[in-house]
Amino acid sequence: MHGMADWEEIRTFLAVARSGTLAAAGRALGVDYTTVGRRVRALEHELGLTLFERVRDKYVLTEPAEGIREAAERMEDGALTLERRALGADRTVSGALRIATTDALSQILVLPAIRAMHERHPDIRTHLLTGPARLDISRREADVAVRYIRPEAGELVSRRIARVAAGFYASRDYLARRPVPSRPTSLRGHDVVGIEEGLRGWSRPLPDARDVLRANNMSTLVLSVALGIGLGALHCWMADPNPELVRLWPDEPLEHDDVYLVLHHDVQRTGRVRAFVEALEQRAAEVAPRLEARSR
Repeated sequence: MHGMADWEEIRTFLAVARSGTLAAAGRALGVDYTTVGRRVRALEHELGLTLFERVRDKYVLTEPAEGIREAAERMEDGALTLERRALGADRTVSGALRIATTDALSQILVLPAIRAMHERHPDIRTHLLTGPARLDISRREADVAVRYIRPEAGELVSRRIARVAAGFYASRDYLARRPVPSRPTSLRGHDVVGIEEGLRGWSRPLPDARDVLRANNMSTLVLSVALGIGLGALHCWMADPNPELVRLWPDEPLEHDDVYLVLHHDVQRTGRVRAFVEALEQRAAEVAPRLEARSR
C-alpha cells in the first residue's frame, strides 16, 4: 500500500462496485463520471491494486478488490453512523433536507408540506427526489421518505400517515366502444393497464382481461386510461376530477394503499426533519377526506 485512502475514494469505490458504471456511481454521489474515474484511479494507485475490470459495459470487481469491499463497507457503516448521529444532534432548523417520494405523492402531500415548512423555516434547503425507486435511507441517500412500502429494516422508523383510495376506471370513449359488465366477474375481450410488477397493484383478480400496458407511476396510468388504452385501477383523488373518466362498479368497495413516513431513528429529532414531519402530518390531515375518497 502506497498511502492511506481518503473517505471520498472509498465511497466512490463502493458506488462503482454497486452500480457497475462510472455514470451511475456519479449520479448516486452527485458528481460527474470523470470525478468518479479520477477517484478510482487514485485509490488504485494508493493501494497498488487494480480494483475493476471492464466486462462488456460494466465495471466488475477484481478478486483482490472483493476482499477490500468488505473492509470498505465496514468503514462506510461507521462513517454513516457518525453522520446520522451528528445530524440527529442538530437542533437548528436550517440546512439541507433530502426527501424521497413518488411523483403523485409529491403533488398531493410533499410539495404542499414543503411550502408550509418553508414559510415557517426559510433556512431549510430541500432536495426533493421523486420516482418509483426506493432510496436507501440507511446510507443517507435520503433523510426522509414518503412512500407506499413499509420498510423492514430495524434501524428505520416508519408510521402510516395517509390512506389512498383506489377504484377501477374507464374512459367515456372506451365505454362507448366497449361496454363493461356490471360486475368484474369476467372481462373477456377487454384491455387493462396496470402498475409495473413489484409496485403497488390492484389485488382483486380480473378474469380474462388482456394486459396491454404497464407503467411505473400513477400519473401515466391515469393518462393511459383517459386516452382509452384500457381499463385501470387508479387512485380516486387523481381520477375523479378528470371528466373523461368513469368509476366502474361503484357498489364495489374501494381498495386502499397505505402511505408511510420513513426515516432513520438517528435523525428523527433533527430540527429540520421535525419541521418537515410536522408540516407533512398537518397536510395529510387536511387532505385525508380527498385521499380516502370520503367526499364522493
